[in-house]
Amino acid sequence: MLSRNRFPLHALILVSAILAPACKPEEGATTDTDATDSAATDTTASEPTTGDTDTAASEPTTGDTDTAATDTDTDTDTDTGGEACIPPDPAVTASIAIDFGDWPIIDGEQQMIEVAAACTVQSATQADGEIHVALLCSQDEQVDVAIGITVTAPADFTTDISDGRSVTLDAYWQGEGHHVGEGEWFVLRASDDDAVLLAGVRHDSNYGVNEALGAITINTVEGVCPLPCGDDCFDTSDPERVAFQFVHDEGPSIELVDGSRGQFLALGRKFDAVVSTAEKYYCLNCWSWYVWVVGSVPA
Repeated sequence: MLSRNRFPLHALILVSAILAPACKPEEGATTDTDATDSAATDTTASEPTTGDTDTAASEPTTGDTDTAATDTDTDTDTDTGGEACIPPDPAVTASIAIDFGDWPIIDGEQQMIEVAAACTVQSATQADGEIHVALLCSQDEQVDVAIGITVTAPADFTTDISDGRSVTLDAYWQGEGHHVGEGEWFVLRASDDDAVLLAGVRHDSNYGVNEALGAITINTVEGVCPLPCGDDCFDTSDPERVAFQFVHDEGPSIELVDGSRGQFLALGRKFDAVVSTAEKYYCLNCWSWYVWVVGSVPA
């Protein structure tokens, strides 16, 4: 059941990947994100929270993109800016929580909440890797509904979201259903130049996120690590570790497995991506589980 608290590219690539272990089937097979990915479990699988939560809104820069591409990590793949099957770094974790407040729930075989709203940042705080953003959002007949976003990430993860900033929020939540797990995602973009300020997923797939990310595309990459189940993966409880490829329209990209982190520059902003969980399950009545966040600041 939902818990509804009140308030919810020339391209320069700078990559600093923080390692994490990963597994996968065929080597280097990249697949676009789609609804076939499924969700396992995050630390909490609950219906949308509806209490006071915050998110931060950063002010976008509109400088020209850098054209020189460099790889700062000698162990990384120069094409993607990431590293293949590396062990996860326990310090590289992330989580998201969305408090949808009084935003209406869509009933059906499984409950859902969908938001594509114009918002104003009421408050944005960040300290020690925890970001809170409080928003007032309007869409159609929904006017000035309080929505809150909380993101946790490594302590030096930051955004430049600020109080009073005009932003757009795309967000989604689904309740648990038949062969479907509960999960959510959000994308905060600057209203003036559409720059992605902060985004995150806690879901069984990246389905729907790319449409909201604009200039950034997230691809799911399989075959990065060997399958833990060998040649017989039917109904196994061991997950395959997959990778996510973050690609910007201007050229930069980075590939990360779970427990790793990387940065890249595009359109005058530095993007910081943290992949906490990227697991594909083969057991019956199981689903994949993805948890990642990406934020940006002026470069």
